[in-house]
Amino acid sequence: MSDLNPFRISWNRHSRTQWDDMYAACKRPSLTQSSTYALALHQLQGIKADLGVIRFDNKPIGLVVAHGKPVLGTPGSQTIYRGPLWVHDEIPGEMQTLALALLRKRYRLRNARPVTFHPELTDTPAHHAQLVEAGFKRITDGYQTIWLDLAPSLDDLRAGQRQNWRNSLVQGERAGLTIIDDRDCTRLDWLTGHHTEHMDVGGFRGASAGLLEALKQHANETAGLRLLVAEAEGEAVSGLLLARHGSTATYLVGWTGEKGRETRATHVLLWEAVQRLKAEGVAWFDLGGINVDAPGVARFKRGLGGDETTLVGGYI
Repeated sequence: MSDLNPFRISWNRHSRTQWDDMYAACKRPSLTQSSTYALALHQLQGIKADLGVIRFDNKPIGLVVAHGKPVLGTPGSQTIYRGPLWVHDEIPGEMQTLALALLRKRYRLRNARPVTFHPELTDTPAHHAQLVEAGFKRITDGYQTIWLDLAPSLDDLRAGQRQNWRNSLVQGERAGLTIIDDRDCTRLDWLTGHHTEHMDVGGFRGASAGLLEALKQHANETAGLRLLVAEAEGEAVSGLLLARHGSTATYLVGWTGEKGRETRATHVLLWEAVQRLKAEGVAWFDLGGINVDAPGVARFKRGLGGDETTLVGGYI
C-alpha cells in the first residue's frame, strides 16, 4: 500500500510564518497543534516539535505536529495530540487511512521513535477501523469536550442555553459587573495564582502556570491568549482565560471567588467571550474538556449549549 500511497509528509521544512498561514486555513484547529504551543512546550520542558505538512499529489492538505524529548541521542518517545489537522473538514475514509499509515510507518519502534497518537477524530467505528488498518493499536479512551458553533445568531445561541444557565446569566447581567478585556494578559499572574490554588484544593489537573506563561510569551496573531476579568465595585471577582488559534478559540482556565459566585460572574464572562469571539470572526469555541473528576465544571459548560464530542482515543 505504501508504494502506491499518493500522500507524502514533509517535515520541518517551513518557517513559522508559512506554518501559521497553513494552520489558519485548517477547519477547527486544536491549540496543541499550533506553533505557539510547540514553542511553549520547548521552553518549559525542552520538548522538540517535528512539524509535518501532509501533501496529496504534492498539494498541502493537512498538518501534524509530533512532540518529543530526545533521549541519549535518539528522538525518544513522541506524542501526537489532537492532530492531524485538515484544510478541509475531513478527507474521505480510505484516503485518511493512507495518510495515517504514513505516520505509523515513521514511528515504528525500529526507527527508535515510539509514538502515542491521540488523533483529532471523533469516536466512531469507522475511525477505529481506519486506525487499526493503518497499523495502530488502541490503548486509552478519548478526550471529551463541547464544541460551540458560533455561526448562529446571538439570539439563537442564547436560546440554546439550558434554562437554569440562562437564568443565572440574567442574574449576573443585573449585578452591575464591570468586564475588563485584558488582551495583553497583564493580570495573568493573578489568575494563575488562584488557578493553582484551586487545583491544589480541588485535587484536579489543569494547565500549569508555567505553561500558560510560556503560551503568553510565544503568542502571535495566529495563536495567543485572551483574559476576561469581572470586577464588582472595583474588585476582581472572576477571570476567564481563552486561547484564540486560527478560526477557533479554546477555554483554558476559569476562576471565581465568593463574590463572583454570588453575582454569577462566570456566566457573564463566558457569554461575553461568546459575543466577542463571534464579533471577531471566530467560528468555533472549544469549551476545554469535560471529565468525571470535575462534574460541577462539566455541568456549567453543558449549560452554555453546544455539541458534546468524544475523540477516538489514544493509540500506539
